[in-house]
Amino acid sequence: MNHNLKGTGLQITDELRGYVEKRLTGADKFITGDSTAHADVELEFSQVRDGGKYRAEFNLSAGGALYRAEEWGSTMHEAIDISVAALINELRRTKKKHQHLVRRGASAIKDMVRGFRDRF
Repeated sequence: MNHNLKGTGLQITDELRGYVEKRLTGADKFITGDSTAHADVELEFSQVRDGGKYRAEFNLSAGGALYRAEEWGSTMHEAIDISVAALINELRRTKKKHQHLVRRGASAIKDMVRGFRDRF
């Protein structure tokens, strides 16, 4: 999967880049076989915000669909972990919906074939 990493208000270090790449490998299993998959990652530090000051935003385009997750955290690693978990949850939900539709269609076809078989 190709990805772009952008930092606003903070420096993107090699350690941070490696951490994001490591966490994105969890999303790879949902988009296997899609060579056009692309992730845009934006990391931000906001001093004036109450609560979590670090934001991680993931935009993943794969298979003609756009998946997005954005979360705030008290540390950059926490924000990345939470947002990647939300992204993987969205990918998992989409995969389950697709599997359900395929299985439902297959069941309808089987019922139709059984109906023809019973008539003759």
